[in-house]
Order: sequence, then C-alpha cells, then structure tokens
Amino acid sequence: MPSLYDRTTNLEETLAQFMQVSMSNQKSTESAIKNLEVQVGQLAKQLAERPSNSFTANTKKNPKEECKVVMTRSRMVG
Repeated sequence: MPSLYDRTTNLEETLAQFMQVSMSNQKSTESAIKNLEVQVGQLAKQLAERPSNSFTANTKKNPKEECKVVMTRSRMVG
C-alpha cells in the first residue's frame, strides 16, 4: 500500500501536469482570439473603405433567360 508521502507526491505531479496543460490551452486560446481580432479588424477596414452605394456581389446572368413558377400545396406562387 502506498504511503501518504507517495500519494501526496503523485497528487502534486498530477496537479503540476494539469496546470501545465491548462496554461498551454489558455495561451492557445489567447492566440486564437488575437487572430480573430485581427481578422475582424481587417474586415471592418474593408467595409469602411467600400462605397456605401454599391452592391459588390458577384452576379451571373441566367443562361436560360427564363424563370419557372413553383406552386406549393397551399397554392402559394413563389
């Protein structure tokens, strides 16, 4: 049967490992948050520089140049 000293030593080692992993995870999380902050800042800058009266979506002309009506069960036309 392990002595109280052995059990305490094992507990201290386990706690030290847990603290090390926790600190590593915290640093990783902080790094990810900083990267997200930079990306959000870049997006905000791009939005601020874009003219507010322009629609910048990529649109394509319908090659068939036709539309189809969809009739639902409730007879609503969409």
